[in-house]
Amino acid sequence: MHLLLIAAVMSNQLWFDTHNDAQTYVITPMVSLTKACACQVAVSVSQQGAAGSSTSRQSHNMNLSANQPQPLGQMRFAVQPGGKTQILITVTDGDKLRLEKQLTLPNDA
Repeated sequence: MHLLLIAAVMSNQLWFDTHNDAQTYVITPMVSLTKACACQVAVSVSQQGAAGSSTSRQSHNMNLSANQPQPLGQMRFAVQPGGKTQILITVTDGDKLRLEKQLTLPNDA
């Protein structure tokens, strides 16, 4: 058990904190890094539903601290029955660090 905790603290991690109420999802991408970083954070969201599909992308630079979980923002989605939303988060320092994590709603939540 302690080895798992040590391994988690000593590695870079990217995950989603997800909460939902009926068909509304609140998604908070989280990151924990072993070294401080002036990183670029990119978000891509693709939605599909009965009315069609759309994709939006945003990126911004963030100064991220080391060894502490940090939120990268917060998103709220209403997924209609039969609809699907895919979220892809990428964190990179432009050199050796590149983390990617994908979430599909409603399947992964």
